[in-house]
Amino acid sequence: METLGHSTITMTLDTYAHVMDSTLKAAATRMDDALSLDDGEEGDDGTAGVPAVV
Repeated sequence: METLGHSTITMTLDTYAHVMDSTLKAAATRMDDALSLDDGEEGDDGTAGVPAVV
C-alpha cells in the first residue's frame, strides 16, 4: 500500500486482488507439475503420486 502510494489497503486489494488470485493458481499448477500430480490420478484415499509399498 505504502510502496504503491495508495491511501488505503482496500484500494490496493481492490486493484490487485485479481493478480494475486492468478499468481496463486499459477503457483499451484507449477507445484502440481513438480510433484507429477494430475487431477485424474488421485485415488479414493488421496494418495495421488505416492508410490505403493510392495
